[in-house]
Amino acid sequence: MLFGQELADEIQSTISFWLSVNRMPVLQETMDAFIRQSASDCVAKVSSLQHVEQCMETFIQYLLHFSDLFQDQDVLDSDDYADWEASLEKHMADLLQGDVEPPGDMGMLPLKSLDPEHLRDFLGWFMLRETGDVELIHTYATILKSWAEFIHTHGWWSQNEYLGFAEILDDVIPAAMRTARLSQVLFHFVRSGTGVSPRLRGKRFSRFVEGHGRVSEITPGCLHFNFENQGENVGPVVLPQVIIALVETGDVFDVELGLRGDSWVIVDIGPVYPRCVYVEVEEYQGLKKIS
Repeated sequence: MLFGQELADEIQSTISFWLSVNRMPVLQETMDAFIRQSASDCVAKVSSLQHVEQCMETFIQYLLHFSDLFQDQDVLDSDDYADWEASLEKHMADLLQGDVEPPGDMGMLPLKSLDPEHLRDFLGWFMLRETGDVELIHTYATILKSWAEFIHTHGWWSQNEYLGFAEILDDVIPAAMRTARLSQVLFHFVRSGTGVSPRLRGKRFSRFVEGHGRVSEITPGCLHFNFENQGENVGPVVLPQVIIALVETGDVFDVELGLRGDSWVIVDIGPVYPRCVYVEVEEYQGLKKIS
């Protein structure tokens, strides 16, 4: 218990320092303080602390490499680009030789730079492309809610700011868990043969369509997709009703479809993203996804 008390005292000392110099903490500091607080609360729960640390590390990787927070403002000149390319090649070589710890420090990025949409994007897009583990997504979502409450409790977000983040989390968490479960079921369905009827077995595919297909219509036993970048509507795609029950209009499938006879079937499937992340362009200009 002494260990936990020491951590609590250290956290309070850090908070007092921030208040004494009259400045808001940077984003990295809030994460570090939250991890220390979690260590104090989870002395007897090592696995819980590990999840907190892993969640923060994963969120940092998203912010560093896939969000809009660290985009270069200026195009690299030829010398800078050559240095960047050489550095990337070295990193790839190191990676092939063994594990390379990813950088995990956001420097002095202000807390105010974080937008609620970054949390939506992290849980409803980045995590879904990284894992289909529904329980892990739920665990990370719970941790992020606790972190948001931690920030608000210490006065670094106003009530309105906190409510903005809490509203986004309440919106994206059930949607991300639903589509993660959907992705899992579809993966096994496709690997089992997609339930192709006997009359179609042995027939060759006449064409394929692949990419990000948005569910444009749901009819009994069938889905219809709109591949917006290709300007094509595809369907119906026959699926078991138990799977269709998990789908909502507007969900986006990373999918390959094949036309066999007069029927479209799923040939391969990747992540499924909820509508609340891939909304219609005219409804919301979302965060730019970097990949």
